[in-house]
Amino acid sequence: MSKKNKPLAATDKEPALDISSMIDVSFLLLIFFLLTSTLDPKETDLGMALPTATTCGPGLPVEVLQIQVQADGGIFVNGITLDTDVNQRNLPLLEDKLKQYKAASDLLSTQPLITVLADDASKGQRFIDVLNTLAKVEIKHFTIGL
Repeated sequence: MSKKNKPLAATDKEPALDISSMIDVSFLLLIFFLLTSTLDPKETDLGMALPTATTCGPGLPVEVLQIQVQADGGIFVNGITLDTDVNQRNLPLLEDKLKQYKAASDLLSTQPLITVLADDASKGQRFIDVLNTLAKVEIKHFTIGL
């Protein structure tokens, strides 16, 4: 009697998944999105000028001009009341004071040192009026305080 040799059952191997094609596709997508995206030009154009250690003129002290906007709309400069009419959008007394201060700082070859303070209860329009007056006198650098 001859015995027939039965083939042995195939041994079960670990199932495998070939992911090389998925890696290729993911790299192609990555390259596509990198090439088609653009940088936001606003982010690259932002510049910052940091203050430097410089002296202000030939040793002459520069008075800091402090402009306060009160809750009732009154404008005070170094504690002196200038413009109190809330309905008036232009501030002629403040403008005259700022022109004098700018002329004095130009004579000393210094930057005008101005701090604008606004009360929390003051109207935003009154603060804007002060900023417009500063722009009218061509003062571009000032500090906004709390």
